[in-house]
Amino acid sequence: MHPNPAPSQIEENITYFKKTLKAEQKQLTCTLHNRNLRNLTYSQSATVRLLKANKNLTIKPTDKNLGPAIMETEDYIKQVLKEHLLSKDYERVLEATAKHKMEDIKQTLTSLISENQALLSKAEIIYFQRSFKCPHRTPIFYGLPKVHKVPMSLRPVVSTSSSFLSVFSVWLDFKMKELLPFVQSYIQNSSKVVDDLKLLHIPEGTLLFSADAKSIYTNIDTNTGVSAFQEFITLNAT
Repeated sequence: MHPNPAPSQIEENITYFKKTLKAEQKQLTCTLHNRNLRNLTYSQSATVRLLKANKNLTIKPTDKNLGPAIMETEDYIKQVLKEHLLSKDYERVLEATAKHKMEDIKQTLTSLISENQALLSKAEIIYFQRSFKCPHRTPIFYGLPKVHKVPMSLRPVVSTSSSFLSVFSVWLDFKMKELLPFVQSYIQNSSKVVDDLKLLHIPEGTLLFSADAKSIYTNIDTNTGVSAFQEFITLNAT
């Protein structure tokens, strides 16, 4: 079943935008026909292709957006296993078990949307209906090299992009942002921190410092985290 169309004005604007975009693309294609638009030389492009095809090398973006990093694949796998996948923070399961868990999660989340449609806006319902029809991939794990650390370590990343879970992650992120003003410790960005510090009278000799939690997400107990969210939402209910 296809979602109902948006109001006529919106549908007309979307159609006009698509036609204009296609026309601009066609004109640009004709204008740039037979022109070399590469920003790499042929030798550079050949080198990139050779690196990508070399299974003995693993190329990953680095933590803190410090550019790409190249590691020997064997060393990369050993470090991922040692620092993360074989640690106490992860549990290895059989492929059949993993597929069964993923199917259970999918059915549970789908049922939640179906049972609570009355609490969702029309736009939210359309979003879920359209998203459910899209192809989804299995989440993947990888590590981002922390080249600014000595010795170099890997930041764990579980990418759910384009997975079924991402449908709900995007929606939840959108909804939770409505609660940010109620978080007393919330700071919009680093510029806001600088502005706030400028308003403070800081005595001479005062030391400013920051702290970071190690593996904060994997160290949060799931039940405790859910309870904290429930309490926060209840206290700030309008």
